Amino acid sequence: MENREKPKLSGDNASVTRPLLLMIYKWGAVLTVIGFAVTLFRGFKVSQLLGFLLGYGFMCAQFEYFGRSCESAVKLDKKTAVRKMRVCYAVRMSSLVILSCTAAYTGIANYTGILIPQLFPKMILTADQFFGRKG
Repeated sequence: MENREKPKLSGDNASVTRPLLLMIYKWGAVLTVIGFAVTLFRGFKVSQLLGFLLGYGFMCAQFEYFGRSCESAVKLDKKTAVRKMRVCYAVRMSSLVILSCTAAYTGIANYTGILIPQLFPKMILTADQFFGRKG
C-alpha cells in the first residue's frame, strides 16, 4: 500500500524535514534541562552548565546540517548521494570528537554534558514512533 499524501509545503524552498527538526529541538531542550537538573544533585558547577549548553547547541547544529544534507542528497545520483552522506557523518562525528576532547583537555566545559544531549534525538524519534504522529 503506498502513501499518497504529499507534504504540504508553503513554497519551493520549504523544508520537508523542518517539522521533525523542530520537534527534536523542542524535546531536546526539555531533556537537556532535565539532564542538567539531575546533575544538580552533585552540586552546581558552571562547567557542567556550559557543557550541557554546548551539547544542546551542537546537537541542534549537527541535525540542521544532517537535515539539509539529506534533503540535498535525494536530488543527487546514488554514488554522489552516498558520498555526501558519508562526508556528512564524518564531519559530524569528527566535530563531536574535537569538541569533546577540547572540553576534556581544557576543563572549561564538562565533556559528559556535551555528550549526553547527543543521545536525545534517537530517544525522541523512538518515542515519536510509539506515541507521536499516525501514518
